[in-house]
Formats: sequence, structure tokens, C-alpha cells
Amino acid sequence: MRRRLLTLLVAAAALTVAATAWAAGSFRITEAQSSFPERAYVLSLPQRMHLHSGQVQVLENGQPVANLDVVASTTASTKQFGVVLVIDASQSMEGKPEQAALAAARAFAAQRRAHEQLAVITYNVTPRVVQGFTTDEAKIAAALSKRPPFMFGTHSSDAVVEALGLLKAAHITAGSIVVLSDGQDHRGYHDAGKHETEQTAAKAARAAHVRVFTVGLRSHFFDPKTLRNLAADTGAQYSEAVTAAQLRAIYSSLGSKLAREYVVRYTSPAGPGRRVTVSVRVRGLPGVATSAYLTPRLHVKGAAKPKPYHTSFLHNLFTSPLMTLFIALLAAALVAIAVVAFASSWKRGTLRKRMAEFVSLPAPDKERPSGVLADSIEDNTGKVLEKTRWWGRFLADLQLADISTPPERIVLFTFIGTFLTIWLLSAFIHSLLVALVVGLCIPFVVRMWIRRKVDRKRRQFGEQLPDNLQVLASALRAGHSFIGALSVVVDDAPEPSRTEFRRVVADEQLGVPLEDALHVVVERMESRELEQVALVGALQRQTGGNTAEVLDRVTETIRERAELRRTVRTLTAQGRLSRWVVSLLPLFLLLVISLLNPGYMHPLYGSLAGRIALGFALVMVVSGSLVIKRIINIKV
Repeated sequence: MRRRLLTLLVAAAALTVAATAWAAGSFRITEAQSSFPERAYVLSLPQRMHLHSGQVQVLENGQPVANLDVVASTTASTKQFGVVLVIDASQSMEGKPEQAALAAARAFAAQRRAHEQLAVITYNVTPRVVQGFTTDEAKIAAALSKRPPFMFGTHSSDAVVEALGLLKAAHITAGSIVVLSDGQDHRGYHDAGKHETEQTAAKAARAAHVRVFTVGLRSHFFDPKTLRNLAADTGAQYSEAVTAAQLRAIYSSLGSKLAREYVVRYTSPAGPGRRVTVSVRVRGLPGVATSAYLTPRLHVKGAAKPKPYHTSFLHNLFTSPLMTLFIALLAAALVAIAVVAFASSWKRGTLRKRMAEFVSLPAPDKERPSGVLADSIEDNTGKVLEKTRWWGRFLADLQLADISTPPERIVLFTFIGTFLTIWLLSAFIHSLLVALVVGLCIPFVVRMWIRRKVDRKRRQFGEQLPDNLQVLASALRAGHSFIGALSVVVDDAPEPSRTEFRRVVADEQLGVPLEDALHVVVERMESRELEQVALVGALQRQTGGNTAEVLDRVTETIRERAELRRTVRTLTAQGRLSRWVVSLLPLFLLLVISLLNPGYMHPLYGSLAGRIALGFALVMVVSGSLVIKRIINIKV
């Protein structure tokens, strides 16, 4: 009994010292919930006194504010003041600590005014709302008389966040939270969930302008660090009870303190985006309470943010170096065409005009100026290209491919298409290297297209040759000469064999030896089988013999080789397809990635190492394609 009495005396002395220190101190202000330009602060007084707006002076950056309103907790509405009691319900609180905590909470509730709202939350592993905000004394008394369910585990920060949600839902202007705990936070059994920390709870409380008062009850596992930090980070205070008997006095003191608070409201004259220092003076109390805040920036509704500047495609197109080069070449070409046209018209003679005075001449066809210019350009292109080595082979390939378009026109259109492709791609994807790679592929594509038509014609000639030789042998048996038998073949053969054998007959009629005329077709069709026929023709002209039987043996050999050639072509089809897939896949991926994400490919195009890597990759791809072609190209 004497020990309990001594403990109560020590607690009373501590509270007396604390109250004296608070009274000796000055008042303080805490920011409350408001919407700018309206401002609200909670004014905490060191002693009970009656204030009105004339006794309070509020300055913003040294200038007095207007529309000042001071509301006491005794006369405030139910939306002005509100307190949430948060009580620890872990297993360590079961028994006497629980009874002392509920008794202290009832003592706290007794200090509140009739219109001041109160809510009760208990917590252990999870928070539990026992009573929402209410001013009904009967409901508050019933909530504080219920025995909460106790569990192993404590998470006070979760309970603080839950209390903040209650304050926000109730639209409380000056809200406060009072937390009671007897130990440190720890997880319960099989608790693997995510929980709030002291930092996140304090940050949320500061954002909501809510003070969190904490009360610690000493126990064997007591750790006041979390409670101290939570109170300090929210501008409140921490109280500690050595025994459960001291809780009642601490809660009564907190209730008395909150009952001495006022809400100061005014309209701020500050402009947007400014830092404001608030100074508050109270007549009769020494000192100045200060606070600071930053006014929100002005946001105009409906005003769209300016979009970042991007150069247009046409701007990039017409300001590119390739456009300058194209215009220069176009201007030079126009000047050259004009000079050629003028020179051609000046050299034209007057012979037709003078002869027309004596005889009737047909009226010449009037050529359009555009046709004259086009012919002049093609003629000059042909004169330049006929000096090159590949021009003769190119003309022969066009003739074999049965392409009637003038070769000069094909070369000009290929050059123009290549230049335009490089120009457009460089302006669109901003990569000259990729544009050059793609653009320079156009001449190779045109060349491959021509070669493909030539190879198709030669393949058709080779497939038709056995049947034509069979007809030739039959004509020889019927008594025709060798050249007469060839004429029979020309009448019955399909294209392209008819054209080639007609050329042989025409050359022979002009005096060319038959074997020489056949050798011309051998070179054009690249047919080794026809070379045997030329040898047979030469032997028949020089020595005679059973030419029909020899041709039958040659025909059988040709058929066997053709069958073997078709088998090899079928077996190597997969290899040919694989060659094109492996060769074109890197180029396809390079183009797709460059179009979808140019920035990702910029190091490859913009650095020396990247260009070297691209060049090395190009060489490797081309080399691999040629190696695969050499492997699958089996001569039969």
C-alpha cells in the first residue's frame, strides 16, 4: 500500500512539473486542414483562457491578414475538432494494463466538450474500429467499456493510418490522434503481410495536418523509439507512464490540453507559388508562434500544355544534304538537256525543205519536246556507258530476257529510284547509313530480276531440247538434210527454242558454218548439250554417217542429265530458301528496329565503333550468303 501511494505521489509530481514547464512556456500553432486561399491553424494555449479575434494578430510575411476568425473548442461545430483514441490490444495489455487504459480513455473522454467528436480504434495484428466519430456519450461509454480481443502482434503504424482515414472521411478540421502502446511493434504468428512503417505513417499524418500524441506504458519489452519518433515527426508530444496507474493522469492532462485549443481561420492574400511565413501573437502571452507554407501554383483549367517542338518531315526532307545534291544534279541535268536540244536543232539541215519544192514528201511526224529531250538523255547515257566493260553483257542479258525497254532508260530509272530511296529514308529515319544500305540494294535487285528472267529462259530451252532433238532425228530419218531437219524443228518448237533455232537457220543461209551458228546459241543459252549437237552437225557435214542414231544417244543422255538436275534442284530447295532467310533476316530486323525505336539504334549509327560493327556484319552476311550459294549450286 505504501509503495502504491509513493508511486502515485511521484507521478503527480512529474505531471505538476510538466504543467509548470508548459505554463512557463509560450503558445504554439499547428497547421490544420484547409483549402487555399482559406487558411486554418490550431492555436494551443499554455493555460485556460478566453480568446476572441481582437486578442489574436496574424501576419503573413509581416502583413496583417483580413477576415480573421478565432473559434474555441468549447463553441466549435462538430466538424471543427475531433480525436481518435488508438489503444493497444496485444496480449501484453491483457489484464490490469487493459483496465487502466480503458479507465484513462474514459477520463480523457470526460474532458471533451459536448460537441467534440471522438472515435475509438483498437489494434494488434490489424486495426479494428470500435466506434466511429460520434458525440453521443452513451456510445462512447459503451465503446470504452468493451473488452477488446487480444492477439499476439503489434502494428501501431497501421492503426495510425486507419485513424487518418476516419478523420478524412469525417472532414475534421483540427484532428488529433492519441496512441497508447506498451511495447515495440512485432509481427504475429503466420503474419507475412505488408504493414505501414513509422516513416510512412508520419508522412501521411503531416500531409493531413494531423498531430499524433503517443503514450508509452513501460513493460518488459518496451521500446519507446517508434512512439517518440511518431510524436516528434507530427509536431505532437510523447508521454511515458511507468505504471498503469499513471495513465489516467496522463490522459486527463492530454484531454485538458486539447480542450484549451482554438482554431484560427483567415483568408490569405498571398499570390500563387510563393513562400509565406505566418506569425501569430496573442495579447497577454509572451512570444510569437511561427509557421511557413508554400502557396499552390496557378493551374488554368483547359489550358493544354505546350507540346515539345518537333521538326516536320517536309522540313527534314527539304533541308537535308541529299536534297541539296539532288537539286544541284537536277539543275545541271536541265542545263545539259537545254544545250543538247539547242545543238540538235541548230545542226538540223534544210534538205527536206529544198526537196519539197520539186517532189511531194510525206509530212514528218511531229515529235513532242519531251520526247526529244528524253531521247537525247538516253542517247547521251548510252554513249557514256558503252565504254564500260559490263555494258555489252547487260545488253545481251536484256535481249535474252525479252525486255523491250531501252537499256538506257532502265539505267536512268534505276539511278533515280536509288537516289530517291536514299533521300527519303535518310529524311524519314534520320540514318544515312541505313538509307545507303537500302538504296544501294535497288541496282542489285534490278540486276537479279533481269538475271532471273534470263535463267528462266535458259532453263526452258534446256527442258525443250530433248524433244527438239527427237524431232530433229525423226526428220533426218525421213530423208531431210541436217539444215532441213532444223527447219522442221523451227516449225514445231515452242519458244524460246523456235527463236534460237531460227537464228541458226538464218545464219547458215547467210554462209555461216552450221557448227559456228550452233556455237552462238550454245553461248547464249549456256547449253553444253547443244554443243554436242554442234559436234554431230560438223561430223555429218564432213564425214556423213547415221546422224539420227547418234542424236538418239545424245537425247537419252540429255534426258538422264535433266532428270538428275531436277532431283538436285529439289534436294537443294531448302538450302536456297535458307540462304535468303539467313541473308535478309538481319537487314529486316535492322530496318524494323530503326523505324520503331531510332534512339535504341543511335549508338550503332552515331559512333565509329558502331559503324565498324555494321560494316563487319554486312561483310559477314554477304560472305555467308555467297558461301551457302556455292554449297548448294551443284553443277550437273
